[in-house]
Amino acid sequence: MRSVLVSILLAASLTGCATVSMVASEATVETELTAAESSLRKVSDAYTDLAERKLWIEKSTGLLGFARVLMDGASDADASSEGTYLKLVTTEAPVGTDQITFVKSDIESAAHGLDVATMEVQKLFGAGLTAKALRADLLSYESALVTAKKARRTFVTTLSDLDVEEVNSASYALTELDVSIDKARDAADKLADYAADRKLEESLS
Repeated sequence: MRSVLVSILLAASLTGCATVSMVASEATVETELTAAESSLRKVSDAYTDLAERKLWIEKSTGLLGFARVLMDGASDADASSEGTYLKLVTTEAPVGTDQITFVKSDIESAAHGLDVATMEVQKLFGAGLTAKALRADLLSYESALVTAKKARRTFVTTLSDLDVEEVNSASYALTELDVSIDKARDAADKLADYAADRKLEESLS
């Protein structure tokens, strides 16, 4: 029963959003940041840094690696990150029930961090930013979204590998993370549309 539940959870919410193809094609456009780095970029970058430090995901391989993940899905390093995180969980929490609590806490942190980034997105609409600045913000936010989806994969795989029968509390936390990912996907699409509108306005002015 547990393996069936985990398989269902793994299959859910791993599809890409409509924005990623556009962002991947422009991944090399915005490599420099403005002097005053936006709050969204700071939050998004901090989110990915946290995920790397807590071993939810493998350390980034750079811009080209990120673009490949956007276009192709999970990277070759995903299996490595999942195995490393599993070792961390079993080391920090040797008892089965404590392991579930450990993973559940990390899932909740992943959801909360993504929600914070999504709230920052809402501040950009009507703020008068240029299309160039908005595209840079979008790229960072998309990176955070990809991080959240990769982290989710790590959480689900780790739960399936733990020798614990009761995973309901962690499963509920995963559902909440799915909600956060869906909201972020929608926000990214809206931000992409807004950036496109701003670019059109600038071309006509």
